[in-house]
Amino acid sequence: MSLVEILVAAGLVLLLGAAMLLGVLDQQRRTRDAQRVSLVRQAQAAVEAYRARQASYPGSSSDLPAADAALAASFGYQAAPQECGADKVEPCRDYGLSFSLEGSVGLLDGKTCAASPQGLSCSH
Repeated sequence: MSLVEILVAAGLVLLLGAAMLLGVLDQQRRTRDAQRVSLVRQAQAAVEAYRARQASYPGSSSDLPAADAALAASFGYQAAPQECGADKVEPCRDYGLSFSLEGSVGLLDGKTCAASPQGLSCSH
């Protein structure tokens, strides 16, 4: 074998290795995004279950059961209107959870995303 043949073979091996690494990194990104969407849907389900029981969304994430409270808080749970809740005069009629995606998951495509009673949405 000549030096040129060895260099060509080494270059091909490096090229294939780089392509494989990029594929693995892309798959990891998609997995993280899918997990994030799954977790925000769990938080959304907990908030909706609270509303079904209390006829109002929780005033803060701490009004939810402990595991659900931590999950909702991790997505920046925010009730609306401000200062609403079970201990206030006005019930909570809306809420928001925020999260970000590195790529896209199903129809969700964007960097900044939100969950609300209307569903999940993303903006670029």
